[in-house]
Amino acid sequence: MIEVTVDSGINYAQAKRVAKAIVNSPLVKTAVYGADPNWGRVAMAIGKCENDREINQDKAIIKFNDIQVYPNSSNEENLQQLRQIMSKDKVNIYVSLNIGEASATVWGCDLSEGYVDINGKYST
Repeated sequence: MIEVTVDSGINYAQAKRVAKAIVNSPLVKTAVYGADPNWGRVAMAIGKCENDREINQDKAIIKFNDIQVYPNSSNEENLQQLRQIMSKDKVNIYVSLNIGEASATVWGCDLSEGYVDINGKYST
């Protein structure tokens, strides 16, 4: 399970929109499945919210659990700890936009080989 919390948004709708962009991103889902703490995939999902022009990459903060990975990139010291976080049954991703007071939390799942296999074998 992936839990994404976005805080410090302009309003609830924006926070939820950004959180859903992250949790619905196939690249974020595959990173979680592969226990890859690739914050760039989260940043890319935020960037896809192109109508939210208030979002400023210089103000945003990205964390996996309580470990900040952007703007302070991960290093060899915490990379193993981040991989352990990413390999748990529940992965928490936190984003602070730092442009307002609103927050939202959404949930989703990873995109594993099994998920693709199951959903690729039937037709509606």
